[in-house]
This record gives sequence, C-alpha cells and structure tokens, in this order.
Amino acid sequence: MYTNMATTNVPSLLTPAFTSYANIVPSITSVLSSALPIMVISFGFWDQYSDFLHSQTLENYQKNVVEEYDFIIVGGGSAGCVLSNKLSANPNYKILLLESGGNPNPMQAVPIYFSLLLHTPQIDYDFYTVPQKDACLALKERRSFWPRGMGLGGSSNLNAMFFQRGNRHDYDKWAELSGSNEWKFDNILRNFKNIEDYHGMYYNEKWRSKNGRGVYVSTVQHTNLLDEFFQAGRELGYPIRDVNGDQKSSFSRLEVAIKDGRRFGAYQAFLEPVLNRTNLHIYRYARVTKIHLTKKTKRAYGVTYKRHGVEHFVRAKREIIVSAGAIDSPKLLMLSGIGPKVHLETQGIKCLIDLPVGKNLHDHIMVMFGPFTVDTPGKAIPLGIHSGLNTVTDYFTQHKGVMASPTGANAIAYIHSSISKQRENITNTSPDLQILFGPGSLNVADMFEKFGSVNSGVLKKYFGGIEKDKLYINVMLGKQRSRGEIRLASADPFVKPILDPKYLSHPDDIKILVDGLNFTVNMAENTEAFRKIGTRLIDRHFPGCEGFKLKSEEYYECYARHMTWTDYHPCGTCAMGKGPEDPKAVVDSKLRVLHAKGLRVVDASIIPEIPNSNLNAAVFMLADRASEFILDYWAQVDNSFRRRRIVREFTRFSRQG
Repeated sequence: MYTNMATTNVPSLLTPAFTSYANIVPSITSVLSSALPIMVISFGFWDQYSDFLHSQTLENYQKNVVEEYDFIIVGGGSAGCVLSNKLSANPNYKILLLESGGNPNPMQAVPIYFSLLLHTPQIDYDFYTVPQKDACLALKERRSFWPRGMGLGGSSNLNAMFFQRGNRHDYDKWAELSGSNEWKFDNILRNFKNIEDYHGMYYNEKWRSKNGRGVYVSTVQHTNLLDEFFQAGRELGYPIRDVNGDQKSSFSRLEVAIKDGRRFGAYQAFLEPVLNRTNLHIYRYARVTKIHLTKKTKRAYGVTYKRHGVEHFVRAKREIIVSAGAIDSPKLLMLSGIGPKVHLETQGIKCLIDLPVGKNLHDHIMVMFGPFTVDTPGKAIPLGIHSGLNTVTDYFTQHKGVMASPTGANAIAYIHSSISKQRENITNTSPDLQILFGPGSLNVADMFEKFGSVNSGVLKKYFGGIEKDKLYINVMLGKQRSRGEIRLASADPFVKPILDPKYLSHPDDIKILVDGLNFTVNMAENTEAFRKIGTRLIDRHFPGCEGFKLKSEEYYECYARHMTWTDYHPCGTCAMGKGPEDPKAVVDSKLRVLHAKGLRVVDASIIPEIPNSNLNAAVFMLADRASEFILDYWAQVDNSFRRRRIVREFTRFSRQG
C-alpha cells in the first residue's frame, strides 16, 4: 500500500535557486536557474527508487498474485484524486489508484516556478501537436507544446493555478448535449461548492463554499495597475463582479488555487487528507497498458499495468474508471480495442467496440498580446530581471508578493465578441473571450526560450530592445468551433499518440480572436484610465506580418495565427452524449462507456463542449458529480442484493416452518 512522503515543505537547499529572480550577478542567476530541472530530476529519481524498494516488501510484492478491488481508478490527476477521496469514504469498498508518475515535486509548490518547470522529465509528459496549417506559424515546425502533468495531482501540479468555473450556459449546454438535466448549472452548483474551500474576496454563501474541504481558493493579492484595469472596464460599460458566481460579461480580480503562497492542487485538496484510509491503495509509477473486456458482454473486468519493469494484472469487482486525461484516456481505450474501427485495424488492434474515441478534440488557445509600453515608471513590474531580493524575502517570510502569483496576472475579464452578439441573445449564451491582465508578467523572451518553441530570431526582433516598462495582455478564445482529433501512432502503449487540434480551422475562431485584440488595444490606448499612464502597443510589426498595416484587422489576424498558444485545456476526446444513438458520443450522461459494462471515463475527455474558462475547476466538479453517480448506482445494486437475500432467507425459513 502507498505510504505518504513529505511533499509539502520546500527543502532549504532549494532556497538559493529562488534568487534567480533577484537582481544579482547574471552568471550566478543563470547557473541557479539551470539547476532547477536538475533538482527536480534528482528528486524524481529518489522518489522512484524509494517507491521501487517499497514495492518489493512482502506486503506489497505480489508478482504472481491476482489482486482484486471493487474499483480501479486509472490516473491520479485532478479527477482521479477527487474520485479516490469520494469513493474511499465508503469503508466497504476497496479502491486501487494507479498512477504512472510519483509524488508531487516540492518545487512545484512555488507558484512563480510553474513555467520554469515545463519540459522537465518525471513531472511533464511533454507532448507536441503535429504541425498546424492555420495557426502556430511562429512556433518551431508550427507545432504546439502541450505540457501534461505526471504524478499524483496530475496537471494541477503543472498549471497556472487559475480557478475559474465558467458560465452557467456552458453547463446547460452539457445538459442539452447529454440529454440529461443532471448537468444543468443549477443542478451541479452544489458539486462546485463541494470541491471548493473559498477564502477570496467575493464570498457569497449562495454561490461559494467555505467548509474547510476541497481546493483552497484565494484572490491574487498584488494590485499592480488593478485600479486602471477596472476603471477602463467601467469606461467600456463593464461592471466589476465575481465571475465565478453567476457569471456575466464583467471584470474581476483573479482567483487561484493557492494557500499561503503555495500551490494547492488536487493532491493537497483531495488525496493527501485521505492517505491513511486502509481501503485506499495507491500504486505510483504504474502505467496501465490495457483494459480487459469479456468477449460476449463487453464487461471490463481488469487491467494490465507495468510497474518498475514488472507487468501485473488486477481485477475489478465493480468498475474500472479511466481518469488518465484528455490525451491518455482515449489512447488507453483505443489500445484496449475501443475506438474507431478503421483506425484501430490500421494499427493491428482488434476493434471490440466501434466508437468515435479521440474525435472532438478541442482546446482553449490564447494570444499573448503586446508588449504594451507604459510611460509612467514603476506601474508595470516585470518579474525576473527587476525583481529584487525583497521579493524573495517577502515570499519566504510572509508568503506573499509576485512569487506567490503564477504569472504576475491579477485580473480577468469575460466579454462577448461581435459574432456572439450578432448570432445569439447574449443573455442566453456565454461570453466567448477571456482577457487576462498581466501587469507583472515574466520576461516573455526568456519564457519563450524556455518553452523551446519560438525561433530566437523572432524573440530578438520583436521583443528585444524595449527600455520602457511593459505589460502583456492575454486574449483567450473561450468558445471555439474548430475540432481536431487524437490518433494512435502505434499499438505500443509507450509511444506517444498523434495530436492534431486543427487550431483556427473554423473561420469563426479567428474572427473572435481579432475582436479580442481590437478590444484590448482600444482598452489600453483609448480609455482615460490607461491614457493617464501612457499605455500603447509597440510600434513595430511582428515578424511575418510586415505586409499588413499595424492595428488593422488583417494585422491582428496575422499576429494571432503566428502567436497561437495552448492554454493547456485539451478536452472532448471521449465526449459525453445522449447514448448509443448519438454518433458523437463515447460515454452516456452517467459517463459510462457505450456498449460496455463496468467501465466509465471521468476527466476532461468527457466534456462535449468546452466551458469559456480555465478547465481545472470544471474537472474537479465533474469528478465530484461522477462519484455521486457511482456511489448511488452501487448503493441501489447492493440494496437490491440485500433485499433478494432477505426474501430468499425468509422463504427458506417459511418452508422449514
């Protein structure tokens, strides 16, 4: 059985690395920054070796023993942690959680480090898409980098910690697409409240929960340019309100999953508090390679997994729940014979259930827009070069400051594009643009260099040589229409799949993004709030867009097609639908795989249409809802068995009498 390991305190040896953000000798700064991945990898090797030794003890080493559990959960990410918590609350059920990674790395707890740790083995799967035709033009080979979290906590260990629920109309649309009112916003609000321990500035007991359980949600504390951003919003006709309650088009403070200046993800919220439950077993470094189905009934009865080089089989008495994420869940289903028949046969895999697994792939994309220069010194505070030792001191002594913010962003807005306004009554649909305000952004050139995606010539030509203070404003396409797919590259379970989101392939998507860039420039240059501090978009062309007039719609389109970035929200690849008659559905409204028994998918892959906000809160919510489906169903089954047993006993005694 899994034993807890200390992962909540950053070791003192890591403290010097944080001075890479201080204004010190550049060579020392470079050395310390370069040491970060080495520290992470070293911890990973130690953690894996420790787990290997533990797995060899007599109570754990069961090479020739077929284990059996009531529920097997595949994947210890955001959804898997919630499910492990909720299902193991019933002491009569025996739960096995299989996770291919290890414990969260201690350095992932520091919010500002999230971008610096991408690409690091043992915590990031490091996926890339295929070259994109209509987007990502400035990226190397036109491929988008898709970080995915590895280890207990999954991508909640690797994300920017933004906590955004989305709009009620997003979930009402889920209800429509699934044919079940159980997914309407009014019916899942309690699930959002179940998974949230709210300590921000917008508390309202109707919309929020402060019960000491779940994800600790707080408001970003630093207020750089916040007054200007909110005043600009008011000038443009937008109120300031809680966008995580009954969301309307508005501006808001940014809320994050951070407690006392430290990341508070799925592991901290849902798994760590229940590690002492004796009915919950967790196998780390256990990669599931196949789900086994019976030939006639297609009942899922067990899985094969490989752990520390040894292959094992484990049986499920009740259900197998796949929570491996929007990439690995469809991959595992297809490897197990569940997916598009023609595609599986080309890989030499016998198709057991023909379903559109891997289709309907979509993902939020953002455009990091700017830089906008600011004439008034000291208004925009860039993280990195100009962050002094006081910043480090503030973080370690008071758990505050820019190091406690993942990106330097502190505010957010949701607005409707012209397409949204023209085609639908905006009171009955979600805002389709998210504006993320980043007055304290990291050095963008350094960040892109870390991502390894943009050519260095582009970095120097466009972003270099700007002496004034500057800020960046991210524009996210919240409700896109483009759809891509995931396919197997091989029947080998250890080969990465083929990812093709087909970004901006639908013409509406680029029109919405252009609206967002127009809105952003208008806000930054034409509102009194920003004119007072002299904010303006830099007067230079992005490389590749020299043929278009600056600030024209054609220029904005060119910029957006070049600077297309994932917002780390892939979803939809095992889409929820109305049932077997729905050609787009993989699972039904209860998240059961169609034409199979004892098999569900619970993670972002089941999302039929993406919400207009960051996804992590939605994944927590849907996992909480799924746990209710599962527990309610098996309570009814168990009660039915008990009733039948009582009737049989009563009949037997009656005959004897």
